[in-house]
Amino acid sequence: MDMNPPVGPTAEQVVIAHLMRANGIVDHQKRTSPVIRGLMRRLREDMSDYEWSVVQDQLSQEFEVALHQGSVSPGLVHHLAEMFAHNMVHDIQMVLARHGDSILVYFLCNTVKGIYKLGQMITSGFMPAVFTVFIQTTTACMTVDVYVRADMTNLRLLSLTAPQDKGQSLFRHTRTHLTSDSCV
Repeated sequence: MDMNPPVGPTAEQVVIAHLMRANGIVDHQKRTSPVIRGLMRRLREDMSDYEWSVVQDQLSQEFEVALHQGSVSPGLVHHLAEMFAHNMVHDIQMVLARHGDSILVYFLCNTVKGIYKLGQMITSGFMPAVFTVFIQTTTACMTVDVYVRADMTNLRLLSLTAPQDKGQSLFRHTRTHLTSDSCV
């Protein structure tokens, strides 16, 4: 996330700490909750789009409960639960958030479809909206600029037949710029 105006490293660390704490709560639930484990097993089945959305809604509800119990800020809970549920349904994991030139959030997509879905979540504005909520909880007024390299997130721009570790982009230097203004 690029933030304009930039915030100091302390504020960025607070955002990262909130994000990683929530991620830890969800990861713990994925390992220990019988309900979530059952829903995860259902994701392996051949289901209709409607059934997938039902499972995603159930995951979101379970994650909301866990995040509330984990004392995550109430303003973050719903947005985070939706993001984590969407990620789980599409085999995407948030693996790390750290300070770089700004805040860097790393996602692991376990399938090609996951790469496509993550790209959709970013370019549709869903991810910028989730991260805007994070910024609003830690700073008084902030504009969140999210820069997306379309050639990294869009299936149409990936060549899956390239040699291993040598991904080819059909269109180089393609960018999408999303801006979300958020002042409290």
